[in-house]
Amino acid sequence: MTVEVKNDHIEEIRLLLEGGDEHAVSSFLSGLHASDIGRTLAGLAEEDAVKVFKLLSPELASEAVLEVDERLRKALISSISSEELIEVVDEMETDDAADVISELPIEDARQVLEGIGKEDSLEVQKLLVYPEDTAGGKMQAELVSVREDSTVQQTIEEVRRKSKDIENISNVFVVDGSGRLAGTVALDKLILAGPDVPIKEIAEREPVKVRTDVDQEEVAKIFQKYDLLTLPVVDHDGRLVGRITVDDVVDVIEEEIFEDFYKMAGLNVEERVLDPPSRSIWLRFPWLFVNLGTAFLAASVVKVFQGTIEKLVVLAVLMPIVAGMGGNAATQAITVVVRGLALGELSLKNARRVLAKESLVGLANGLMTGGIAAGIAYIVGIKPAVGLLLFIAMTANLLIAGLSGALIPLVLKWMKVDPAISSSIFVTTCTDIGGFFTFLGLATVFMKAGIL
Repeated sequence: MTVEVKNDHIEEIRLLLEGGDEHAVSSFLSGLHASDIGRTLAGLAEEDAVKVFKLLSPELASEAVLEVDERLRKALISSISSEELIEVVDEMETDDAADVISELPIEDARQVLEGIGKEDSLEVQKLLVYPEDTAGGKMQAELVSVREDSTVQQTIEEVRRKSKDIENISNVFVVDGSGRLAGTVALDKLILAGPDVPIKEIAEREPVKVRTDVDQEEVAKIFQKYDLLTLPVVDHDGRLVGRITVDDVVDVIEEEIFEDFYKMAGLNVEERVLDPPSRSIWLRFPWLFVNLGTAFLAASVVKVFQGTIEKLVVLAVLMPIVAGMGGNAATQAITVVVRGLALGELSLKNARRVLAKESLVGLANGLMTGGIAAGIAYIVGIKPAVGLLLFIAMTANLLIAGLSGALIPLVLKWMKVDPAISSSIFVTTCTDIGGFFTFLGLATVFMKAGIL
């Protein structure tokens, strides 16, 4: 079945709001998927988004509020009463409820926990102790588990009983008398087994599992490696405490991708395309301020060779080419390296091989592009000696680009810093300074030697 996401939902909602027909708005929203409602809310002005959110049923609101970014979610939640918020949170799975409650002020969080029911409240409170970006923070307490002395028939009955409250049941978890994970059974395997067969005989005895403190990025890699639908989460003693489903991991993958993408562009991960200009200005300014400092550092290198440029003005025309090509080559190298680190393909153990490879790639591309640049310079009437200078400088700077593009992310990884932040600031600074220093320094040497 092909699902088509329409782009006219936002405009249609706006027209209905302008007409003041709240019943029509509510009726229109009831026919939409929660993800479409979330996109609609994100596309409206905050004031209109609040109006629309208040028209949703608790069940639909509980799903739609999870589809918007954190800033809008806070605005929507703060617009409804405590009683309404309790109804919304009560419709959520425990992991989603924990995420929402963790963002509330302490007093509001206490009221919601008291209002959602004792059993659910206890489960949510258990999840709240884990950092949000760990397996414990991503897991949900809802799962189907049976003792290892259960039969297939007893297990099927337990699945039927729990299915009223739990969505996306794909596995049954088998535990021992102490609650430790002893195995897992896929539903299809369960259905095909005889009713009197002991569940431990068809269980996978060494299932893939994670501890509560494992980072969410590592969890995503495990799902990808083993093609999982559900992953059991255990505590330090091996006791089963929750499960992570593939839909939660898709969100993690998207979050990690865009986080790296933003950091490589020098952006704050909280910024969104529909943010007001004032918010975007202040979110972008800090990195621009840092970049300004590095730009002055590169400019100071140029100033050192000011006398050389005054003697041969054509150098001022050509040096941005050297720096620009170095920046482009460094971006290519760092993108490949950061991706390799993110996917676990690259580690500090095989770093030497990668450094050698990226240096070789930089050198080879420098020789080729430098030769082409020198040829073009000769064609447009620039002295052959200047063309030779351009060739050497570009070769050297692309070598620097390959080396720095691979080395800086590895160093940051070793320092326990996210390597994605290294591109736009540190590596570009290296290629700018390296390009200007090489080009203008060699020009000075050529002049003293009488070549220029």
